[in-house]
Amino acid sequence: MLGALATGAIGFSGCLGSSRRSPPEATPDRSPAPDDDAPAGGNSEDATPTTQFQYDARNSGVADGDAPGAADLRWRTTLDPIEGGLSVADGRVVAATGGDLVALDVDTGDVRWDVGVGHSIEAPPALTADTAYVACWNGGPQRDRGVAAIDLADGSERWRAIADVDVTSAPTLAADSVYVGGSLHSGEVVAIDAVDGEERWRFEAGRYATTPAVEDGVVYVGGGESPVAYALDARDGSELWRTEVEDRVWGAPTVVEDAVYVGSRSGRVYALAPDDGHERWSVPVGDDVRASVAATDDGVFVASEGSIASLDLDGDERWSVQTRGYAFAPTVASDAVVVTDATAAVCLGADDGGLRWRHEARERQISDMVFTGVRSPPVVADGVAYVASHGGDVYALSDGS
Repeated sequence: MLGALATGAIGFSGCLGSSRRSPPEATPDRSPAPDDDAPAGGNSEDATPTTQFQYDARNSGVADGDAPGAADLRWRTTLDPIEGGLSVADGRVVAATGGDLVALDVDTGDVRWDVGVGHSIEAPPALTADTAYVACWNGGPQRDRGVAAIDLADGSERWRAIADVDVTSAPTLAADSVYVGGSLHSGEVVAIDAVDGEERWRFEAGRYATTPAVEDGVVYVGGGESPVAYALDARDGSELWRTEVEDRVWGAPTVVEDAVYVGSRSGRVYALAPDDGHERWSVPVGDDVRASVAATDDGVFVASEGSIASLDLDGDERWSVQTRGYAFAPTVASDAVVVTDATAAVCLGADDGGLRWRHEARERQISDMVFTGVRSPPVVADGVAYVASHGGDVYALSDGS
């Protein structure tokens, strides 16, 4: 759930089996494609992150490159219902469906491999050049959980760690370590060796402790059900400081330009000093901030219940735009902001919030259940916006140029 808390709201997932795939539209070859360009299997000795939740270990929410100028459909591939979202790097779109991790070809949407990882995955994986680190939680006995390292070449499992912990936050990869938050049944933040899966330390932060942010040897984490933000020493997990805020902290902290940004369920966003946690400013931005904010060197973008707002570095509002229901963690891509709300992906101008395009997610019925809208943030890479709907559609949107 915290990936869902860091990345969105909780909903139905993990109750449908795998291998119910519709092929991508506009792609003539309907069979899974061999991953010819993938690296060879085996244990990875390089834990350098390529991409992860909110793009980097700081959770900045800033993509490298431009957003598409239009929402023309490049391809669409239908998987099982998706709440965990996706990551994009090195020619692959890696999507987290109920209990599966699925690798798609970035150009065509063809399925390269599909592997069961656990009962439910509610957050996107962190990717290196050859490994996907994914967290899952346990819905019952005899279910896998914890954190798994998955070979990107073929989907095989390299190792699994902290199998006693339900993890619903997105994993954060930094300096050869994987950091994860908690869930309903666990409030522990855990650090794991990224190469061999050995546990390094644990810290009790609170139920649904958030996806961590890591910068300069410090791990920043929200208390989930607790109205607290923490700073921990990345070496041993010892507490450096804690700051109480007005309400629960479900969204992952964001660390940019010597500030730690934290949203609260009261609808207020805080700018804290990284060295001691003192409050520099706090402002109300909406009814409920449950997602990680995005931040650049000159502005902050905050999604809340029913709106997305742009603030300057002093917390003054630049603009605010209404959304259809809850909005998820935004992406800043050059002069644009791409965000998903309850029904669609939306592209806005970063300077003025003007609408550039909107792409609605289609409704899908499976048996007697109807899946609608979006439950995870978008990803922008190489001028393409990738969106995973709750119904299981993965969309690649570009301007057709």
